Amino acid sequence: MPKAPTIEKLLQNGSAEWNKLRKSGQAPTGQTGATFTQLFSANADLSGLELVGSEWERCDLSKMNFRDTDLTNAYFHGGRLQDCDFRGANLEGCVFEKLKLLRCDFTGAKGLDDLEMDDVDMDRVTGLDGEEAPPPPPPPVQGITAFTREQREKMLGQTHAGGAMDGAASAHPDELPPFRPQDPPGSLFFRALKRVGAPPLWVLDVPGLRPLLPQRLPPGSSLETLYREAVKTRLENKKPAADPGAVERAQKALRMGGKEANVAAVYLREVGVLPLFRFAAAKQLKGELRTEVEVDDLTGSIDPRTTGALLELRLTHEVVEHLHEVRRRLAAAQLYTSLLEAGFNPENNWDEALESADASLELANAATGEDRQALLEGFQVFAALPEEARLRRLAYLAESVSNLELLSRLPEGMEPQWLSGPEVRECHEREMTYVQSLKAQDIPAKVPALAKAELGVPEGEVPEDSDDDLFVHVRCDVCGKEKLIVQSPEA
Repeated sequence: MPKAPTIEKLLQNGSAEWNKLRKSGQAPTGQTGATFTQLFSANADLSGLELVGSEWERCDLSKMNFRDTDLTNAYFHGGRLQDCDFRGANLEGCVFEKLKLLRCDFTGAKGLDDLEMDDVDMDRVTGLDGEEAPPPPPPPVQGITAFTREQREKMLGQTHAGGAMDGAASAHPDELPPFRPQDPPGSLFFRALKRVGAPPLWVLDVPGLRPLLPQRLPPGSSLETLYREAVKTRLENKKPAADPGAVERAQKALRMGGKEANVAAVYLREVGVLPLFRFAAAKQLKGELRTEVEVDDLTGSIDPRTTGALLELRLTHEVVEHLHEVRRRLAAAQLYTSLLEAGFNPENNWDEALESADASLELANAATGEDRQALLEGFQVFAALPEEARLRRLAYLAESVSNLELLSRLPEGMEPQWLSGPEVRECHEREMTYVQSLKAQDIPAKVPALAKAELGVPEGEVPEDSDDDLFVHVRCDVCGKEKLIVQSPEA
């Protein structure tokens, strides 16, 4: 039969688990001789326990309930006790040494005459020397519950090594990094990017997040390199110049629907050149997006150059349906990044932090609904990744969600469902420009002459048996030729 966990272990894992056992009556009240070393804990209910001879070495305790607890001969050395309730506790023979007491209440405590204090810094302590009652304590810090000092110092060491993340993060060194799940992905990304050091090249794939820019780019003539150079130039408030050879290669990549079609489309966007082909690249781009969405990973990355290309080419059909999944992944990545930034990890009472903020609960519900096991498994996978890989996932998902949301706002019918051969949609070696999409009842008022020339529909009349059809109006930019293509639901 497995040995029941000790109070020391339970409190290290977080006060929520301990409080749950207390509430259900499963926690033993006799804890004589318990030893706590470098414990950081908050909101634990230790009221009425027998903690005779217990030792508290360099512990930071906040809002702990010691009410009516037997602390006879207990030894507190180093650390800090903040907003702790000792009312009615037995402190006979108890020793406080090299300790800071902040807003603690000893009203009605027993054995105060035998309480030994050595080098104790007291601030607004009630019940020891007749001080007036302090004002009500501030609400607990959201998301900070309980973990060891070593874990906290490790997180603070990482923060200080990378410099202050921002004004809030450069607070007093004894304070933990705040848990801020309400911060948008862009803020999380910016703070984490400052810790990484030199910005990696891929940050140029997420221009919408306004990243810190790499100082230099490696030489090269690939479309990816040229695209990133163009993004960097634009973000430096300069105008990117179009390379004629690169433009020709980009147009060819779109025409052939090749693997570089996504980078080709966003490169043309950056240098201000209109793409000559849209539908030719649709199958390749939608296939790439579908492949990434089908990966079974709660924070799996989605390439923003693919979603950006779909937006630039206005390829909405069978794309917007993926928006929910990408939003779900972003919610998970945002929540996990916030937790890791504040010092939590999958093994360290993160679920208690989750309950402390409405924003974190909303993100959790958006990611997995009520499935906490799936949320934990996703956190374990995400936390095991290198920091730069985690940051890249967050940034790529945030940029992709933005692209897909813009794509979802385009007018209905912007991209007809037809993807027939070039002879239908091309003129002068380029795809004809989309003008508008029409319902059958719009034909007499908007394109009567074109409907008669293309479809034989008498002017002023509505096409027969076409209530559910979509009429796509396109025009050649070179010669001005116009077409009216019918898209039926069965097509």
